[in-house]
Amino acid sequence: MDMEEEQIKKTMPPYLKNVLISLALILALALSTLSPAFCDWYTDHIYPILCDVISHITGLFPFAVGEILMYLGILMVIAAILLLPFLIIFRKKARFRRFCIGYYKKLGDAVLGILLTYMITWFVPFNGTVLGQGDPALRTQFTFEEVEAVLLDIIEKGNSAAEEIAIAEDGTVEFYSPGKNMELAAKELEALSGEYGRLSGYYPPVKAAICSDILERMNIGGYNYPYTMEPTNNRYLSPLYEPVLYAHEYSHHKGYYKENEANFLSQLALSRSKDPYLRLSACIDMYYYMFDAYIEARDGELDKLIASGEVVWPEMKTKEDMKRAKEIVKQYFGEDPDLSERAWYINDAGNDVEEERYDEDSHLIDELPAVNKIIEDTATQGWRIQGEILQEYSYDGVVLLLLQYYYKD
Repeated sequence: MDMEEEQIKKTMPPYLKNVLISLALILALALSTLSPAFCDWYTDHIYPILCDVISHITGLFPFAVGEILMYLGILMVIAAILLLPFLIIFRKKARFRRFCIGYYKKLGDAVLGILLTYMITWFVPFNGTVLGQGDPALRTQFTFEEVEAVLLDIIEKGNSAAEEIAIAEDGTVEFYSPGKNMELAAKELEALSGEYGRLSGYYPPVKAAICSDILERMNIGGYNYPYTMEPTNNRYLSPLYEPVLYAHEYSHHKGYYKENEANFLSQLALSRSKDPYLRLSACIDMYYYMFDAYIEARDGELDKLIASGEVVWPEMKTKEDMKRAKEIVKQYFGEDPDLSERAWYINDAGNDVEEERYDEDSHLIDELPAVNKIIEDTATQGWRIQGEILQEYSYDGVVLLLLQYYYKD
C-alpha cells in the first residue's frame, strides 16, 4: 500500500463524519415537518431570506441555472454507472481506483447537498398548513346553489373582461409579451400580500425552459427549481394563459408549494386586476375547475330527486333515453352556465399564438415516435402519482379554497 492510499484511508473518517452529519440534518428536518406550526413559522421567517438571496443571484443569469445543473447531474450519474465496469477491470490500478473513489465521494456529496437543499427550500414549506393560516374551522360542505353562485360570478367577471379586450376588424387580438405578463402577474400578487404576507418582496424573472419541447408533450406549463429558487415555464404557452401560469409559479416561489394554494392565489390575485387580460386569464382558469364542481353538485341534486321519486331517470339504453335525460336536466337546472362566445374567441386566439410559437421551432422528437411515447407514458404516470401524493392538496383542491373564500363571512 503506497503513501497516497494510506492518506485516503486517513481521510475517510472525516468524510464519513460529514456524511453522517448531513444525514442527521436531513432526518431532523424531516422530523420537523411533523409540526405544521413549525413549518409555517419557518416559511414565514427563515425561508424568505434564503429565497431572496438565492433568487437574486440566479436571477442574474438569462438561463435557468437549475436546469443546467440538472443536466450536469444526469451526466454525472451516467458517468458513475459507466465507471463501474472499468473499476472492476482496473481495480488493481491504484491511481484509477483513487480517481473513482474521489468521483463517487463527490457524487455522494452532491446527492446529500441536493437532499438537504430540497428539505429547506421545499419539503419543510410544503408541510405547513394550507396558505400558512393554521387550521381554522372552515366549512367544507357547500350547497349546489352556493357552488352555482360562485360559477356565475366567475362567468360574469370573465365576460366583462372579454368585453374590454379589443378585437381587430380582421379578428386578431393583440396580446401582451411574456415579459409584460410576468411583470403584471408579480404586481397583482404583491397587491394581495396584505392578506397573504408571503407574497411581498422580490420576484425574479420566470425563465423559459430549454426542455420546453418535452414539457409540452408532458402537459407541464411550469415548475420551480427549489435548489436555485428559479420559477421556470414551458415557452410554448398561450399568451392568455401566461399570466395565471406565472402567478401560479410565483406563488410556489413565495413558499405556497401546495398546488391548491398556488391555483387559489394566482386565480384570486388576477381576478381582482384592473387589467382585462389578467382578469380573463384568471376567470377562464377558475371556470374549468368550478364548472366541474358545478356538474358534480348538480348531479348530487339530481340523485336526490331520483331517490325521492320526483324524477324517473331513463335506463340510458337508447338515443331516446339520452334525449330524455338531457330534457330532465334542462327542466330542473336550465342550460349549463358558460362563458360568452367573445371570451372563448379570445381564448382560442391565444391558443393559436401558442401553436404558432410551437411551429416556429423544429422538433426532433416529432421524428422519434418511440421516444415521444415514452415521454407521454411517463407524463401519464407522473400526473397519476402526483395526484395520489397530493390528494386534497392537488390542483382541483382550489375549488374548496375558492368556496371558503367566497363564503368566509
